[in-house]
Amino acid sequence: MNTAARLFALRKQLALDSEPAIVVTVRSNVLYLTGFDGVIDGGINAACVITDDYARFYTDNRYADAAVAAAEGTSWEVRIQRENLYVELCEDLQAEGIESFMLESSVPYGRFTFLSEQFSGAVRVVDHHIEDLRHMKEPEEIERIAAAAAIADRAFEHICGAIAPGVTEAEVALELEFFMRRSGSEGMPFEPIVASGPNGARPHAIPGARQIESGDLVVLDFGARVGGYCSDMTRTVGVGRVSEEQQRLYAAVLEANEAGLAAVRAGMPCADVDRAARDVLAARDLGELFTHGLGHGVGLDVHELPTVGPRSTQSLRPGNVITIEPGVYVPGFAGVRIEDLVVVEQAGCRILTTAPKELTLI
Repeated sequence: MNTAARLFALRKQLALDSEPAIVVTVRSNVLYLTGFDGVIDGGINAACVITDDYARFYTDNRYADAAVAAAEGTSWEVRIQRENLYVELCEDLQAEGIESFMLESSVPYGRFTFLSEQFSGAVRVVDHHIEDLRHMKEPEEIERIAAAAAIADRAFEHICGAIAPGVTEAEVALELEFFMRRSGSEGMPFEPIVASGPNGARPHAIPGARQIESGDLVVLDFGARVGGYCSDMTRTVGVGRVSEEQQRLYAAVLEANEAGLAAVRAGMPCADVDRAARDVLAARDLGELFTHGLGHGVGLDVHELPTVGPRSTQSLRPGNVITIEPGVYVPGFAGVRIEDLVVVEQAGCRILTTAPKELTLI
């Protein structure tokens, strides 16, 4: 990972903002800036301080050896907390004559309050400074996302053999997770969604004790993680014979998915990509049943910038990795969602999700 280029870009932003330092505490931003593979897990206590003169990584003794090894040969300096990481971080900044700094707006309120009090309120909260850098993925980042997508593709093929009448949604979700972990996924970027029959009408249904029945549509939304990077995909399958109305819903969503994919290219406003898919569903009197945006960025987090939705003010850039995931949700009846993960290119997109999209009947 080219972390030197990332630090250079962030320092340019510091200069534009006329601030001497930025403190970074959000886990995925810390990982992005440091590139410390094998160090930063979900339970780490860590922060970064970046100035024109240094890039400093703070953590505790649990991660000391791994952090020092990861920082070797880089410009990162590792400091291990003695008692309280943020007290010591503030003491270091004050000893160096730094009187103000920038801080991510997504930090917990208590942390913001403490840091602000140490600097008499001279802490400037900023939005998306690092997330904006993360928009456009480097080739190695895309390789990791593609590897995660490949695990998910194999998981879909596997899970189609495990879905049957009488099996619960929770059992299917557990088997998905087992398979992806066995296949090399580093945990789950999010809890898999398995929503059968009427539960499919809830876009983020929680898998539960409902037993899958013959005639159900089953929405499967899941992803893997490789090298810290996530994938995200959705397929909807039918169990036994499905009705003409279920088939109509599926065909409409598939057409919307293809229309959204066809609209993707560098420079395209995200709202226009959303509209391309949404218009397909509206033309079939299904527009009001598409209740979320068409997609989102994917990377170190499963939901990143850019946002692909009707109110988005962003445009696609080469190297964005986004989802295209139209859906229709009929309360009390069924839901259908089809989601592909794609890399935005100058003249179109490269689709990372290769699982079949024709309606699979189990």
